[in-house]
Amino acid sequence: MSRMLGRIDDPITRATKSHDYIESYMSQIMENDVVKKSLACGNGCSACCHTQVSINSDEAELLSQLVIDGNAHIDLKKLYIQGNVENDPAKWFQLPYTLRGCVFLDEKGSCTIYENRPIVCRTNNVLGEASQCDTRDGVEKPLRLLNTHKSDIVTIAAYNAAGKGGTLPHMLWESLREKVEYKSLPKRKKKAIKKAKLTKIKKNISKLIEL
Repeated sequence: MSRMLGRIDDPITRATKSHDYIESYMSQIMENDVVKKSLACGNGCSACCHTQVSINSDEAELLSQLVIDGNAHIDLKKLYIQGNVENDPAKWFQLPYTLRGCVFLDEKGSCTIYENRPIVCRTNNVLGEASQCDTRDGVEKPLRLLNTHKSDIVTIAAYNAAGKGGTLPHMLWESLREKVEYKSLPKRKKKAIKKAKLTKIKKNISKLIEL
């Protein structure tokens, strides 16, 4: 698996390919009747979306490109606040609960990038009650997660191929900042960027950095 993903040069293609592999494995598990009865996760349940979700650098490229292309709309100020926490869980849970919600959640608590959601969002499924996942009090509770052995192998391979991982807000913020400096990017990356939208995002990011 590592070799297969390693042969792909483009990070976005590599991310989507790893997602395809995982979806194939996860769909098999989700067909199990016991899993269907025991799974706590469902549309509109966004408790885990208020925790520090991890992504790799390939997924950061994919998500930032969605933002640049206008296929995903986020609150940049909220992302900036979350991103400044970097990878520190203690600082993360010091943020107010509403500020900890993923920037890709809509007002109903549904994922606006579901088809492009990160690996962790695809594989972390809770067996039990949804209330166990709630972190409004700033504390993560022990959870029983669904075993996803085949998907775990893909996850390891994907992170190895990407070469870098971290929390979603931090990785996404860094990827967006890299893109607003498109003049220094390789030509193959410049072609994928819509300059009009990029200019708007660059202005917003510049304002936040100056705060």
